[in-house]
This record gives sequence, structure tokens and C-alpha cells, in this order.
Amino acid sequence: MAVKAIDTDVLVIGGGGAGLRASIEARRQGVEVLLASKTLAGLASCSIFSGGAFTAAFGTMTKENHFRTTITTGKLINDQGLVEVLVDEAVSRLLELREFGVKLSIGDGSCRVVDCSFPMQGAGLIHPLVKYARSIGVKMLENTMITDLLSNGTANGAVGFNVLSGERVAIGAKAVVLATGGASQIYRRNDNPVRMTGDGYVMAYELGLPLIDMEFVQCLPTGTAEPGYPMFMLLIPLAILELGVLQNIKGEDIVRKHGLNPKLVYSTHRDVWTNTIAKEIYEGRGEGDTILLNLAKLPESLQKHPFIQSLSELLKGFPLLEKPVHVTPLAHTFIGGIQINENCETALPGLFAAGEATGGVHGANRVGGSALTECVVFGARSGKCAAEKAKTTPKKTVDERQVEQKLERVDEVVGREASSMGSPELVRSRIQEIMWGKAGVIRSQQSLIEAKEALTQLREERLPRVYGKKPHEAMEALEATNLLLVASLVVEAALTRTESRGVHYRIDYPDPDDKNWLQHIMLTKKFEGIGVETRPVKITKLSPS
Repeated sequence: MAVKAIDTDVLVIGGGGAGLRASIEARRQGVEVLLASKTLAGLASCSIFSGGAFTAAFGTMTKENHFRTTITTGKLINDQGLVEVLVDEAVSRLLELREFGVKLSIGDGSCRVVDCSFPMQGAGLIHPLVKYARSIGVKMLENTMITDLLSNGTANGAVGFNVLSGERVAIGAKAVVLATGGASQIYRRNDNPVRMTGDGYVMAYELGLPLIDMEFVQCLPTGTAEPGYPMFMLLIPLAILELGVLQNIKGEDIVRKHGLNPKLVYSTHRDVWTNTIAKEIYEGRGEGDTILLNLAKLPESLQKHPFIQSLSELLKGFPLLEKPVHVTPLAHTFIGGIQINENCETALPGLFAAGEATGGVHGANRVGGSALTECVVFGARSGKCAAEKAKTTPKKTVDERQVEQKLERVDEVVGREASSMGSPELVRSRIQEIMWGKAGVIRSQQSLIEAKEALTQLREERLPRVYGKKPHEAMEALEATNLLLVASLVVEAALTRTESRGVHYRIDYPDPDDKNWLQHIMLTKKFEGIGVETRPVKITKLSPS
């Protein structure tokens, strides 16, 4: 099949908040920008389904408070240089969003997009960014899956294919930004769009670039898990949460039983709540892998609360006020990812990264509202730095042989015979079952080894048969392949960290170990498999003592 050649100055891969902000900033620097997205720009991203909130030093919150809260919530594992950038630039970058048509409501320590409604509460951010990006000349390559990066010692482009037509593309670029989001789709219980499959992690890993903190995957403590209904994050209001509505199978109020602080559930204590709920389930006091949200005794004054109305819309036909709703923690955010420095540079010259595709900012547990702030701050910074790189980089011819070799990955899945053993849907489902059951919230050496063995068996028996005859099926096949690798990386890092810290909970090592584990776990591709190294945490301002 013929390959369409495209040239640009800066290629941005990913159409969510970080990718859009990177493309806008790069274009404002006067260079040509191409944004590639697996769907229409913004629609496949976590940003559009987010709560639309940002944490920053507004009102009484100072930059120092923001910094300290981020580090302590992250259990001291954060890269403090990256956190300094986050807190220093957050307010100005967020206020700048108004120039792009984003309407904001400023609060104390946070701000929120105004034009949003459940469930796409981030639409008030994404839609204006897409519109503004187009208006200033950012070119969009939509419905295109980027499968591999091109490199000749520096990043100089990428290859992929149109998921509707199958047309292959080879993109030459002077600089590349990876803003591909996370991979919470490795878990059966997650609240991510279906396209969040860790493509950027895989592209970076295959080039030998280090991934950092991959053991840390944050769950939102409460999400819908009602059979026959969609899984979605639930931000239960304080007025309702304090009424004892979260219960185990014995009818016990989980909040009161464990002394949980309802005021901090979705801000700085996500790890504490998630681990507590998961232990209730692990110890046999759940219903399957869920607990119950019992609204039967909700006062009449709260029965028309906006939260109840939104939940009724999500669970159409379900008798909310009569029958308990099954809820459980949902995989929500990858905290680890591609290692970057303060200028969003990766270990490969010319390759930048931003947003959930990267690791280091949040440590072992993320502050609520910080993900979108990270996208805006580091999205802008990556776009600016990529544009500066492009301005000083001469155009280089893309190596046609390398393009052909990279696209063989697509040709292979298209050329395979369809079979039940190679169904992308079944492979994805099996990965999700393994990871949620063996490497989810509650982990142990035994469960992680079992996960590793099961993933290895899947890789050996099913991966060579994964097929995708049609373009959209080929995308699903490659996504399943990516998910399998990312799952293996998470398991390897989780096995290595023999302690509990933040969202990484080892039931066989239930306590943090500052003496041995104030370190990052770094994963790189080696000939013999996954290479594992540790690196001391970067401390610039706040020491563990």
C-alpha cells in the first residue's frame, strides 16, 4: 500500500488537553504544527471526560502551599524540579486559557471551566482549544493512529495509518511532542475512554527511552460498577458522603468504620480511600469486587441534588433511592510515564512529552485537580520548547527503509487470519482481568508473579495471532498489543518496589520504607527484556526530614 508523506516543523501526537495546548503554543512561536489524533481531536481524551477542575495557587493558597501539598500528597517521590515548574506557572497558564475562549470560574486554590455538563465536564476546556488551534493554523491529522516514532539519532517524525481508510502515513518533523495520555484501559475497572491504551509509553520504550514510576496508577475511590451500566467516576458530594451511604456487605458505614476524612477524599486522600475500600473487598466484605452506595435513607432535601440527577441520568431506569448501587475504585490516572526534564525533553533529542504520558510530577499519589493543571503547564512548555528546537533544526529526509520497517507492524496484523485466539477484544479483556485481579489496588509478590506469568502466556499464545483485517480492527489489534506491554511494565515495577507508598499498596509490605525506597524505578528496553534500575528522588526544596 502506498504511503502518504507529510512534512511539518512540529508533530504533536495526541489530541487531549496537553496535546492541544502544546500545538497552540508551538504554532504561536511561528512554526508549522501538525496534531495527530486517533479520533476527532479531543474526543478520545481523558481531558474531555474530566471534572473540568484545576488546582493552583489562587486565593489563599500560595505557591509554597501548592508545592508542599503536591510533594506530601505524592509521598516524597515527586521530581521536585518538575513540581517547581508546575506551581510557578500554573496560575498564569490557567488564566491564559481565557485568551483561547475557555471560560473559568476562579475559587480558592482552584479554578473550574464554566461551560460544562455531565458527563463531558471537560468539554468547556477541549472544545475552545480545538477551535482556537484550528483558527491559528494548527493542522489536524484526525482518525490516525501513530504507531511508531522515526529517529536518526534525533526524533524526526512518525508513522501510522488512518483508522477509517487504512491509508499509511509517514510524517517528517523537526521536533515531536508525545501527548498520548495514559493506559488505564489495562484494568477491567476504569473510567478512561476506550482509546487510552498507552501508545506513547510503548513508542518511547521501543526506542530505549526510560519510563519512570510505572507502578503508580491512581484509582478514583468511587465509580459506578453496576452490571449493565457504564463505568464512570463518581465525585460524591460531602453532604451525601457524610450520611453513611458507602457501605460494605454487612451494612457497615465504611467512612465511619475507618475514620476516613470525607473532605479530602477527592483531593489529597485518594490513595487512602481507595486502599481502604479495596481492603474491605479483599477481606470479603464486598459484593464481588464492589461495595454499595446506599441512598435509600437520603433526606428529601438531597434527593434532587445535582449529583443525584446526574447519577440518575447515567443509570437510566435504575431505582437509585430504593436499591443500593454497586460502586468500586476505578483506575483513573497513570502517575508514571516517560521521563522528562523541566523543558519536557526526553532522553532522545528532538522528542518532547507532556501530560499523562509523562511521569515524575505527581510522585506516588496525585492531588485532585492537578492532572489538568499539568496538561496546561507542561503542554505549553513542551510546545514552546519543541518550536525552539524546530527553528534551529534543518529539515531531514525521512529514511524510507525505516518507514517501511516500522509499518510492517501494521501490515502484520492486517495480514493475519481471523481467529478466536487472536481477537483483539478478547486479548484486551484478558489483560484487563489479569491486571485487575492480580495487579490492581491490592498487590503482593504472589499476585504479581501470577500476573507476570499470565501476561507472558498471553504474549506467547495470543499475541502472534492478534489480527485486524479492517483499518479500525487493525487499530484495536495494535492497541491490545500496546496494552499487553504496558501491563507487563506496571507489573515489573510493582514487583520491584517492596513497600507500600501512595497508590502502590503491597499487602505483603504494608508500610512505606523511606530508608530504601525514596527512589524512582526506571524501566528501559533491554535485549533480554525489561531493564530495571533505581534512581534517587530529586530534591530541590523539601527534604524528607
